[in-house]
Amino acid sequence: MDIIPDKKDLLGLVQQASKGTIALPMFQRNFIWSRDDVTDLLRSVLKNYFIGSFLLLRIDPDDSPFAYRSIAGIDRDSIRPDWLILDGQQRLTSLHYVFTAPPLSLKWTKYPYRFFLDLKKLDESDLDDAIFSERSDSCAELLVDEIQFERQIVPFTELRRWEDWLNRYEKWLIGRDKDQYFEQYFPNWKPRWNEVVGVLKQFLVPTIEIPKIGSGEVDRIAEVCAIFEKMNSTGVALSVYDLLTARIYPHGIDLHRLWEETCKEHDCIQKFAGRDCDPDPYALFMLRTVALMRGREVKGRSLINLSAENFESDWKRADRAMEKALQRIEATNADGFGVFDQKWLPYSTIVPVLAALLDRIERDGNDARALAGLKAWYWASVFLERYAGSVESITFKDYRDLVQWFQDPSYRPEVFEQATRNIVQNPNFQLRSTTRRNAVYRGIMNLIAIRGAKDFQADDAIEFHVLDDHHIFPKAFLSKRHPQAGPVEVNTVVNKTLISALTNRRISRKAPSEYIVELLPAAHRDQILASHFIEDDALEALLSDDYDWFLRARERTLVNRVREVVAPPEDVRGVS
Repeated sequence: MDIIPDKKDLLGLVQQASKGTIALPMFQRNFIWSRDDVTDLLRSVLKNYFIGSFLLLRIDPDDSPFAYRSIAGIDRDSIRPDWLILDGQQRLTSLHYVFTAPPLSLKWTKYPYRFFLDLKKLDESDLDDAIFSERSDSCAELLVDEIQFERQIVPFTELRRWEDWLNRYEKWLIGRDKDQYFEQYFPNWKPRWNEVVGVLKQFLVPTIEIPKIGSGEVDRIAEVCAIFEKMNSTGVALSVYDLLTARIYPHGIDLHRLWEETCKEHDCIQKFAGRDCDPDPYALFMLRTVALMRGREVKGRSLINLSAENFESDWKRADRAMEKALQRIEATNADGFGVFDQKWLPYSTIVPVLAALLDRIERDGNDARALAGLKAWYWASVFLERYAGSVESITFKDYRDLVQWFQDPSYRPEVFEQATRNIVQNPNFQLRSTTRRNAVYRGIMNLIAIRGAKDFQADDAIEFHVLDDHHIFPKAFLSKRHPQAGPVEVNTVVNKTLISALTNRRISRKAPSEYIVELLPAAHRDQILASHFIEDDALEALLSDDYDWFLRARERTLVNRVREVVAPPEDVRGVS
């Protein structure tokens, strides 16, 4: 796609925004800058710093590829824009706010503010203190000419008409103190004031214009997303969710409303999306679920072009499926995936596939074989680290493979082949080198939760305690008794389990043989430790403080459990 580089006058862009000839596509988020953000931008302009480029899309308002709206603070019933601003919304809206003073509150406050330039401080080299702001409802006197002239301050709303304000000031000053006018103002103040304000009035912004795109040019619309992601200077990528919001809005589908309703109606989705129900990333996962249920790929280009036909009903079906997927993910029973806390979720990107597969299994009749395959696919994906990095291709392939396997038992999905080859039948598969909280590490903690891990000291279920991963052989103990052990050997997941912070503090630097006797209820010691995959051999190693023996024994138990959960159903031989 050809793009047109240019430079445009900053105040001219503000004026075009005020007239409605520059507008926002509906996918752009709301204005969210604070007073400090706005002030920093003004300082950068006055110092003639680079403030980033603006990305504009030229449109025909009668055939726009996206629904649009006016920039925040512009009170217009109807607009007919020539451009949509794709990158630079916060900056342009801030500048419009400063120069027009709309009754619009800023972030962290419920009050509108007015911005002022302190002309007395323009002689200072850094200009940082020359800009200040006051609440609009308490600065009426600062909008009176005589007060401004006496204090030598000027509202930013007057700077677009700087010469008019300056003429009024000169008439006032020469009538008040002719000597000061000729001796100080004319030779010193005026040149400096004009120099600083001139920077603002002549400030040019690099712009990149994308040539006109019609509403039916789906391939070029998809390219807009790729260009934006490369150009975006705010660090917040333009999401497919945002683009689709604008694409289907003219069809009477308000994607923002659908997402808000989903969060209100489904507890698990709201929990995973967060208190503010941020659409990133779970609203995107919803779109991927819809695409999979429709048999489509989940790459950005495909999602942007999802049809509006039956969209709301498909979305509702997808949100029910995602709620069930998240319920299963956080369940700590034998059929759940043990994510008792969100920080232990191996991959959030796996959720759309799980949701779409659950929807398919339910529609086809809740087949026990299909559910067993679903569980094997999930665990294999975790321990193969299948959903690390870019996942769009894997997402579609796994969904398609599992659906085909549901229908044809002779078909062999790729994930089952890899799990069998790399884990189930691989004599070299090991866990000891896993030390950081990657998917494998989290997966082990999930299996421990499902096992029914009980706190060493409390002998109580995981649901009733805040458990975290802690060392079984304390680091301080190992540094003294096994000084040759390196970080990997000390911090391996094989030497970690879920216990409370209080229990961990009581363990401190004690030898395992000491704290096991001191902390664990003797009558239930073996059962408690077994809930952490610490069985007979590993228990003996603990009681004798033999770290090497313990690692070998517990790793063997953990590896066997991993092999059980990732084994394809036909290889399970009755193991759940």
